[in-house]
Parts: sequence; C-alpha cells; structure tokens
Amino acid sequence: MSDYIISSESIMDLSADYVKELGISFIKSNYELNGEIYLDDFGQSLDMEEFYRNMEEGATPSTAAINTQAYLDYFEELLQKDMDIIHVCLSSGLTTQYSCILQAVDILKEKFPERKIYPIDSKMASSGVGLLVDKLVMLKNEGMDIEDLYKWAEENTLHVISYTSNENLEYVARGGRISKTAANIGNLLKICPLIEIDDEGHMQVTQKVRTKKKLLKNLVDRMEKNAIGGVNYNDKLFISHASNEETAIELKEMMADRFKEISAIEIFKIGPTIGSHIGPGTITMFYWGDKRLG
Repeated sequence: MSDYIISSESIMDLSADYVKELGISFIKSNYELNGEIYLDDFGQSLDMEEFYRNMEEGATPSTAAINTQAYLDYFEELLQKDMDIIHVCLSSGLTTQYSCILQAVDILKEKFPERKIYPIDSKMASSGVGLLVDKLVMLKNEGMDIEDLYKWAEENTLHVISYTSNENLEYVARGGRISKTAANIGNLLKICPLIEIDDEGHMQVTQKVRTKKKLLKNLVDRMEKNAIGGVNYNDKLFISHASNEETAIELKEMMADRFKEISAIEIFKIGPTIGSHIGPGTITMFYWGDKRLG
C-alpha cells in the first residue's frame, strides 16, 4: 500500500502551528485589500487584526476562486513525490473551486496514470473544513488506507455542523443574506441572525435571536440536541472568530461547562477569504452532529 497525502486549502481557517502539527499540505488562496494582493496564509502575510481593522475603517476586500491552473501546479508538485492525494476543498455551494479541481484531476490522470487523487467537496467553510481535515488526519494516523478514508469522508462530511452569527448586520447584508433595510432595523433591535450551512453547502439564515447573550445560550442548547452523543459529546469543537476573541472565549467557557466529556475546544481566527464576506465581529462554531439544519 502506497503512502498518501492529506491536502486542503488555507480557507480551513486553522492556525499555522495547528496545520504544521497536522502535517498536511495546503494550497493558498489570495485576496485584494486596498489595491494590494495578499496570500490567505493564516495571518502570516497580513495580521488578521489589521485586516479586520481595515474593514471596520471602510475597506472592501475582494477574493477570487482558486483556478484550474493553480490546482494543476499544486497537485503536480505533490504527485511528483510518488504519493496519492486526498484533497478537501471549500464547499461547492460557495465557490467554483470544486469544479476546477475536477478539471485538474482529469488532466493529471493522463500525466500520472499510476497515481490517485480523491477530491472531497466538504459542503462546508472555514474551520468546519478544518474540523473534517483534523478527523481525516487522525484516521490516517490510525492506519486507514486512502480508499477507506475517502469512503469515510463521503459518508460523514455532512455530519460537520456549523452555526455562525454577527451582531453587526452591515456585514451580513453585504454578503447578501439580508437586505440593508433589514440590517438597519436589526441593528437597532440587537438582532443576531443564526446562519447555518445546509446539505448542499449553502449558507442560510435560519433564525433571528435578540441579543448576544440569548444567541450564545441558543448555540449551546442546539448543540446539545444535535451533537453526536448529546450532552456526552466527546469529540472536538472548533470555535472561530473575526476580531471577536472575547465572545469566542465566552462561548468556549459555556460549552466546556455544558459538555463535560468534550475532547477539545479550539479557538481559531477566521481568515480573509471567508472574513471578507462575513466581516469583523463574526463568531462561528463547528462540531460533529446528527444533521445539518437540525
């Protein structure tokens, strides 16, 4: 059995140290801010606090999908190491990247007929992609071969659950989730929209909660009802934020108090590719659950 590489993208929004510890490969996307092009590389090229400070001051960063040629160059470098690849990408419901990967794989099959590339559409974003990658690394380290790992991923991807919110509805409106009028009214009423990712990988506003305090309690309650194992959930929870560490820590403490057997709660910063669309102040969480929109 030949060895293989687990690969993903910088949109998995982990930390540089965490990714290094996992020992995976990843392709970097890029973004434009104030006329300059930067790599989305876990804040190495531009500190995340500075990135979000620019947004708060009125900057409107733009992003572009990773194209077929970029995937060709990236995958070919890995294939030249005589190793197969399992690659986890950003949701096809949010970007065209998955179709670009499929195009690249078809081309590379001719050049490397003896090698295998298994693309996985995560139907997820940000650290939810990271949570899936984290699990795949664990299973690989336990000895699972690439075919079985790919099958496991295909069968379990939709068990990665996400809840996202932002008290500042200006950025939710920018992303097209609500109208500007609704955002203005919602800000006055202190409404926090709950955004979830469905089985097709699309983001949906599923609930509107008054005040951050009620929102956080709502997140804890929803996870208890839907988490694998319920209150006895013993897997990992990833919490990510866009310049909102205080709320992330508050949510972590609430989760640790409710779920006594949880294996780990990690806090990460949301990177610029995702952050460009949801804005500073965002808080989001990812866990293993029974069903999305549950």
